[in-house]
Amino acid sequence: MEGNNLILKNWLQQEKIFNDNLILSRKRPTKLSVHDLRVSVKKMRSYLRLKQQFTGEEWKPSFSKISTLFKSFGRMRDYDMSLTLIRKFERKELSSFIFFKEYLSVNRSLTRKWAKQNAISFNEQEPDVFTEQFGLIAGDNASIAERIIHLAALKIKKVKNLAKHFHKNGHEIRKQLKDVYYWLKLCPKVLVESFINMKVLDLTLNYLGSFQDHFILKKKIKQYIKDLPKKNEEKQMLKSCDKKLEAAQKQILHRAIKKWEELGKKKASKSVALSAPVAD
Repeated sequence: MEGNNLILKNWLQQEKIFNDNLILSRKRPTKLSVHDLRVSVKKMRSYLRLKQQFTGEEWKPSFSKISTLFKSFGRMRDYDMSLTLIRKFERKELSSFIFFKEYLSVNRSLTRKWAKQNAISFNEQEPDVFTEQFGLIAGDNASIAERIIHLAALKIKKVKNLAKHFHKNGHEIRKQLKDVYYWLKLCPKVLVESFINMKVLDLTLNYLGSFQDHFILKKKIKQYIKDLPKKNEEKQMLKSCDKKLEAAQKQILHRAIKKWEELGKKKASKSVALSAPVAD
């Protein structure tokens, strides 16, 4: 692996993590194995977007089976996270949502069965088709890293435009900043530190991720209560919970915006992004 370019080296690392957790999930998908597999897929997908900038090669059709597995695991992850959040809410508000938690648990069990079956039927050699393509990226690691910095600057400039309507574009902003984060983690630390504050970028992404988790829980609540009788006690409690989640989301988004604004204060990232041409 030592002689590989820096993108291929990291691709191979994520491919191993993917396969290790695929094997574990064939026995029983756990919260940890589902999380680690999904993170590896996110990184692999991001590396493919980066590779396309270097080679122009399309990748999405060949990645479709991995994307299907990712979505299957995502459904289980969503129920797991909603259970975690509603339990936190119970402790904070000294309330109890017995039947709603049962609803989430039953659906988590169902999605776990589907995730396991999809893991069993998945061909672990699917990612191999891309490995040779990564090896064809031209240039030494120093020049590749410099190009990545430039491409990251394009992403930041795109986010700057999206951030004019932060709430509306929150999901897309997170997607673009995830690429920036994953791409820059490939590069030498010294080069990256002169460009952007990675700790602040990481915090921004954490807030945006938390915002999305609250959005998913609110969606689960809406699905659950729509068929409940009007005078159902838990229905009224969940409606109150929904309002408080809405308020929490606003606070989380405010923190994300503040961190994004803090990112813009880094002189290097600001100057490089402003001088970069507008991204497509």
